[in-house]
Amino acid sequence: MDKDWSQGYFTEIGYTFGYYREISPVFIRFCLLLQGVMPPESATPNYCELGIGQGLSLNLHGATTPGRFFGTDFNPEHAAFAQNLARAAALPLDIRDESFEEFLHTDLPPMDYIALHGIWTWVSTENHQQIVNFARKFLKPGGVLYLSYNCFPGWAPAAPLRQLFALHDRFASRAQGAFARMDSAIQFSERLLDANSAYARAVPGVKERLTKIKEQNRNYIAHEFFNRDWNVMYFADVAERLADAKLEFAASATPLNAIDAINLSPEAQEMMREVTHPVLKEQMRDYFTFAQFRKDIFMRGVCRLTDQEKSQRLLNTRFVLMSWPEDIPRKVTGNWVEGNLQPEIYNPLLTVLAEREFAPKTLRSLCAAMANIANAQQVLQAVTILVGMGHLAPCQDEETVKKVRTSSDHLNNVILNRAVFSRDIAYLAAPVTGGAVSVNRMQQLFLLAKERKTADPAAFVWQIFKDNNERIVKEGQVIENDEESLKEIKANYASFATKAMPLLKAMGILH
Repeated sequence: MDKDWSQGYFTEIGYTFGYYREISPVFIRFCLLLQGVMPPESATPNYCELGIGQGLSLNLHGATTPGRFFGTDFNPEHAAFAQNLARAAALPLDIRDESFEEFLHTDLPPMDYIALHGIWTWVSTENHQQIVNFARKFLKPGGVLYLSYNCFPGWAPAAPLRQLFALHDRFASRAQGAFARMDSAIQFSERLLDANSAYARAVPGVKERLTKIKEQNRNYIAHEFFNRDWNVMYFADVAERLADAKLEFAASATPLNAIDAINLSPEAQEMMREVTHPVLKEQMRDYFTFAQFRKDIFMRGVCRLTDQEKSQRLLNTRFVLMSWPEDIPRKVTGNWVEGNLQPEIYNPLLTVLAEREFAPKTLRSLCAAMANIANAQQVLQAVTILVGMGHLAPCQDEETVKKVRTSSDHLNNVILNRAVFSRDIAYLAAPVTGGAVSVNRMQQLFLLAKERKTADPAAFVWQIFKDNNERIVKEGQVIENDEESLKEIKANYASFATKAMPLLKAMGILH
């Protein structure tokens, strides 16, 4: 079939079923507050995602966050999957399979949020202009544009490797089928590197990087490395392009970037303090950290909060644990050093967060409980680090959670029933956080057993595996014996019931 509509984008293989917390309005709000920036204020915002892939993030945010949700992905298979998921969960999402240019001429309302995850690098410069035009036309004053992209200088050493993949695929591949073409290009590149090439000698670690690429999800490899367009840019150049839509940089959607002590040397911190221009300052950070991927929040009008306003908004923000306290590593890795999480602060903080069956707690209440141990700034830094590590999440207020609980339940019910025959979706909607949490297929089936009030959850799950001719895998080894399989499922259920279920209840997934 002729796929001229693809414009060079890799459409032979569907994209992965990923979820990206960075495009959640709740998460964006926290990142903006960390930088003292006023987030969009609408109680029912308009939200648009460009390039939704399979549309999992759009569905999860549409189920867990108030507002109107719009999205497009010009691959009709992606759009159809996203539409079917929304329809099954009775979510009133507006999902299209239009190109950015076509979507630009659609009748849409002004947007509070426009989000693009992993799109900018992999589309043409003409599509960059369409994205800028879309933001100029539809983004409200004070609205957010989220953008993630591959960047220099971090990609400089490996960019020629990706180019080699693309050139082989374009000019030399005789393989049939997308996966075979990918394998052929990678094997060709391995041979070139092994042939004593000056490139391999000049770039330490490029062979190891190729090895890591081979180990990644094959659908991800296809979309990451085999599109016709691949535009890696410096932050300063992206900022210049977006300025045409009156957009300016507001914050990073990577909370750990706010912790200079683990990311920048003392000398780097001193240099950063000497610079005031925001674009130069942010570009300097990329040089210091050798950044190769950015998650940026731009705004159409950055309104700064006073220190008092910033403090009060953060103090009123609720947080909930997403990991069992004992399972949280006591180290955090930055670009400069690996830091130890001080036990005299983190141990009591995690204890407080676990109180009342892990119920969400405001930063204000955490500071009060920690008053004899740490000051407010130390507590905020600890909370920021735990959020950055993915073990803690900012929350919505209780009234908002009540409003979205039914839609979240509907989507989760669809996902749980889908798990009977599919393992593609590994997330559930979390109304408390306005986002999602990773829940693997076996755990989803445990929850389905609970919903159906089965007397023996392990036997219920094992019967589903047998009906699908599937086996249980433990530590990379397939268990062939039925009795041992059931024993392993029971062990998994015991751990899940003890550790995961209380956390899922705190996040609003279980009632």
